[in-house]
Amino acid sequence: MTTARVHQLWIFPVKSMRGTSVFEADVTAGGLAHDRAWAVVDPGGTTVSAAQEPRLRQVAARVVEQPGGPSVAIDVPGAGPGAVGAAADRALSQWLGRPLRLEHRGDAGYVDVAPVHLVSTWSMSDAAHAEQCDACDVSEPRANLVLDLGAAPGSGERDWVGLQVRVGSATLDVVRHPDHCLGAYAQVVHPGLLRVGDAVTVG
Repeated sequence: MTTARVHQLWIFPVKSMRGTSVFEADVTAGGLAHDRAWAVVDPGGTTVSAAQEPRLRQVAARVVEQPGGPSVAIDVPGAGPGAVGAAADRALSQWLGRPLRLEHRGDAGYVDVAPVHLVSTWSMSDAAHAEQCDACDVSEPRANLVLDLGAAPGSGERDWVGLQVRVGSATLDVVRHPDHCLGAYAQVVHPGLLRVGDAVTVG
């Protein structure tokens, strides 16, 4: 039974930075292709997230094709748009006042809990759910899949924990709720292709 449809798809190439809305995305075993495949690290290789440096939320990131393969371009406040490679490292370091660089981890990505975060427009618009979301913006919860459950959903995505969800040609296991944000986290059971408008079936 169709429970929902994909309303939006988002890729967040760099952990803690703003993402990019896309029409379609490949789902690999590690999540959406290129999602959180990069992170900001210090000279010792320690990951710097928005928890330690909230200004990272102001930086937009997108995947770009380069001769050697996909890379990430970032728009750092006060610097020219689309910085790539060493230019991106310099822009970040200058803006944040300490040596930093972007590090690539590939398909495994920089994932804290599970590789796919899904949320419904119903949860985003429901005042009661806003109380659960003290670590991100309710109107922009940084989810990969934003789902339309219809005008009067019988249950929300937070009720799907322990169930399998089929989206496009991919299958996900919904495993837990975020501690301080909306929606639910999922693991990838079968990779596939997702598109905006795809049907979502649960169970």
